[in-house]
Amino acid sequence: MRVLLAEDHKIVRQGTRLYLESVGIEVVGEAANGHEAIQLVRQMQPDVVVMDIHMPDLTGIEATRRIRHENEDVRVLVLTAYDNPTYVQALLNAGADGFVLKTAEFAELHRALKEVYVGRSAFDPQIVEKAARLNEELPAFVEDLTDREIEVLRHAAQGLTNKRIGEILFISDRTVQGHLQRIYRKLNVTTRTEAVTTALGQGYITLDEEDNR
Repeated sequence: MRVLLAEDHKIVRQGTRLYLESVGIEVVGEAANGHEAIQLVRQMQPDVVVMDIHMPDLTGIEATRRIRHENEDVRVLVLTAYDNPTYVQALLNAGADGFVLKTAEFAELHRALKEVYVGRSAFDPQIVEKAARLNEELPAFVEDLTDREIEVLRHAAQGLTNKRIGEILFISDRTVQGHLQRIYRKLNVTTRTEAVTTALGQGYITLDEEDNR
């Protein structure tokens, strides 16, 4: 089994790598954010990606969506500290094959890896049930958001004004408003609050992304 680790905390990557190599699993690379994960998957073609959710630049959920869109043979096992059913549902929608909490024993991670490697899923049934109930209340996307639209939404979720978002992204506040209008159309919403809530539910952004930088 060839595994790629995607995790922004180096100490977690190192500890996970040491364990996996101790049980005979080859770790072919390490990524510190979602964009790096996508690039390394293209280069290394691992069997399984062990993916964190909260990473800078691009969330693990969106990275999972893009990886599975490009290569259905690459399996994705999410390793995270969060068991929020909103995230689990977003991961299911993105094509993840399993979900392991960072509070679990390493042996549980090993078992989950073996499950997804042979084509089975490794989700806690109770968490999936909660996520399924939540999904009935969430609108579906009809069109993917661009990287720039995700950037705008990420800052909007922090409560920043259009002018401030424009200053951060080096664009005009009129351009920011244009991005927001396209986001509203894609998400089938009419307000900034609805857009942020929907994007959170689908895993495009997370509220504490800024803390991970």
